[in-house]
Amino acid sequence: MSNRLIDLLLYLAPRERWLLAALFGLILPLGLLFGVLFPLQEARTVQIASRTEAIALNIWVQDRVREYAQIAQVAETGVPEAIGTSGVEQSLIVAGLRDQITELSGASDGKIDLRFDSVRFTFLMDWLSQVDLAWGYDIAMFRFEAGSESGNVAAALTLMPQSR
Repeated sequence: MSNRLIDLLLYLAPRERWLLAALFGLILPLGLLFGVLFPLQEARTVQIASRTEAIALNIWVQDRVREYAQIAQVAETGVPEAIGTSGVEQSLIVAGLRDQITELSGASDGKIDLRFDSVRFTFLMDWLSQVDLAWGYDIAMFRFEAGSESGNVAAALTLMPQSR
C-alpha cells in the first residue's frame, strides 16, 4: 500500500505535493481544532458554569431549609407569657431607651401603650427586634414620624398580649 502511495506522489508535480503536505500538515489539524476541540471546550465551559450554578442553588436551598427549621422550632414553642409593663420597662432599661420614653402605660386587658417624643430610629428598631419574639405581645398599632433631628423619630406603639 505504501508503494502505491509513493508512486502516486511521484506522478504529482512538486507544487501539488506541497499542497498535499499543507493539507495534511496544517489545514487538517486546524480543521480538527476549530471543528471539534473548540466546540468541546465551549461545551465544557457551559457545563462547568451550570454545575457551579446548581451547587450554589443547592447551598441556598439548604440554607432556607435550616432557616425554616429554626422558624418552625420557634413556632412550636408556643405563645410566651406576656411580660407586662414592668418587663417592657426592664427591656427598655437594658436597651438604654428608658430615658427617651415619654409614656408607658398598661391597661387591665394587658394592652400597653408606649410613646417616644424623640428617639433614635435605629436604637428603637434594635430594641424591637431583640424583644419581639420573647415578650408575648403583638404590635397592634405603631406610628413613626420624622423627628427634628436627622435619624430621630417620634414613635407611638400599642402592644396587645398574644392570643393563645
